[in-house]
Amino acid sequence: MFGQKTRRGHEVPHSLGTNLAAKPTGETALVIGMAGGSQARARLESMGLVPGAEVEVLSNGGRGPLLISLGEGRITLGRGVAEHVLVA
Repeated sequence: MFGQKTRRGHEVPHSLGTNLAAKPTGETALVIGMAGGSQARARLESMGLVPGAEVEVLSNGGRGPLLISLGEGRITLGRGVAEHVLVA
């Protein structure tokens, strides 16, 4: 029933897609939701990471932060934060 785990041990159901940290460089994804508390969610939403937003992973080396393209801008996200962004 449950899929992968985030670094902190939270499980993400397969039916919800995957997390942004699991997407390889060059892949495009659609944000479908957020895991985590209301403050983290509000911070991500203030950067434009809202359900329905399309992002492209510009750099994901498998460790450390991710660089993503969102609209006309670029955002660097720590891996722990990226694990809480649910994408399809």
